Amino acid sequence: MYHIHFSPNPTPTMQTNLHAIYTPHIKTPTKIVCTLNENSQTNQQSSSVGKIKRFVLTQEGRTKLNLIQDKEFYAYPRLVTHVDDGFISTLTNLYRERLRPDMEILDLMSSWVSHLPNDVKYKRVVGHGMNAQELAKNPRLDYFVIKDLNKDQQFEFESCTFDAVLCTVSVQYLQQPEKVFAEVF
Repeated sequence: MYHIHFSPNPTPTMQTNLHAIYTPHIKTPTKIVCTLNENSQTNQQSSSVGKIKRFVLTQEGRTKLNLIQDKEFYAYPRLVTHVDDGFISTLTNLYRERLRPDMEILDLMSSWVSHLPNDVKYKRVVGHGMNAQELAKNPRLDYFVIKDLNKDQQFEFESCTFDAVLCTVSVQYLQQPEKVFAEVF
């Protein structure tokens, strides 16, 4: 997982091309912390995942048609909009009705486009996705993490960190949606 922190004095903990993720909306330098080590202590701890009451997918339904690893598949930014303007308008209005400005929001499987209303300033919006360049272009995100939810469904956030968790037009990519939503719970 990559944690992207906005801080005035960055101290990179891994070598990377930071210029690729700078965008005009980021007012301070970016610090990247990499915790991708598959054998890290975090991955060895017992999961805080909630209990799964029933599985919704068959084994065949969990099998990817494209055998490319997600990390490789999402390495190149895809700056596309996946839904039409009417859907975006409807969803933005729903978010305006249901989400309060004092909320801390986790936007799962986010991208460079936000469906949150531009006129509402939330307490904090954390994005999750698979491509740092896409997420860095999203002006609504205060912070973002890179994590492959098909490999590991556990987030490194404390319980009850967020008031709302969003997942828009992306749930179909999850091979273990039950585990992801149990973790969200």
